[in-house]
Amino acid sequence: MTLHPQIAAFAAQLDDLSRLLRAQGVRPWADRIDLIQRAVADSNYAGVSRFLDMFDGEGGFAALTLADEAADATLSQCRTAALAMAQRLAREEG
Repeated sequence: MTLHPQIAAFAAQLDDLSRLLRAQGVRPWADRIDLIQRAVADSNYAGVSRFLDMFDGEGGFAALTLADEAADATLSQCRTAALAMAQRLAREEG
């Protein structure tokens, strides 16, 4: 089964995030992203909800920074893009 283009793009963005986090040694966040990415790739809307939930509260995914400035800038760009995609998917679902 072929994924809807928006879902496929979101899954790919999550994969990019996971690889970046893993390369920077941030395994707990990378593992969480991997679980979400697999749900999204299976067209499971729960993955979108779980991703959005990562931004709630103190110490959430939005607060994560990386020591390497270039990697942190890339994280910010990837995270912003993924969040926009998830929010768009959530609006369409709701």
